Amino acid sequence: MTAPLDREEFQRWRQEADRALRAARLQAESGLHNWACFAAEQAGQLGLKALLHGLGRGPWGHDLVRLGEMAQAAGLDVPDEVWAALRRLGRHYIASRYPDAHAAGSPGAHYGPEDAQEAVADAQRLLNYVDRVWGSLDG
Repeated sequence: MTAPLDREEFQRWRQEADRALRAARLQAESGLHNWACFAAEQAGQLGLKALLHGLGRGPWGHDLVRLGEMAQAAGLDVPDEVWAALRRLGRHYIASRYPDAHAAGSPGAHYGPEDAQEAVADAQRLLNYVDRVWGSLDG
């Protein structure tokens, strides 16, 4: 017997994923590339957690690859392009924010517009995946 979907919890988390992605785009436009990458990582994390919460899985943690493994353990197919996006986005969780994550210089000095563009695209790719999967479950 399969547990019922938690639509309310899915929506709560999924809406914040959209807000984080919007923040990532705004920060990228403002030249705050490291913060855009972090917000994109957060959008991906919130989106994947929305899916897992919606399934009643109660995800814990911040590692995107681990969250992807939790989705796979829940019986969901995680395509290669989603795994790649999870790995790329996961790299921004610490390095985009902490000055001591780099040998020298501030995090902002290590990020450029191409990084922000890639991170935003990866976050959108991940949210598209979340929406496709949720739609197939809640259809």
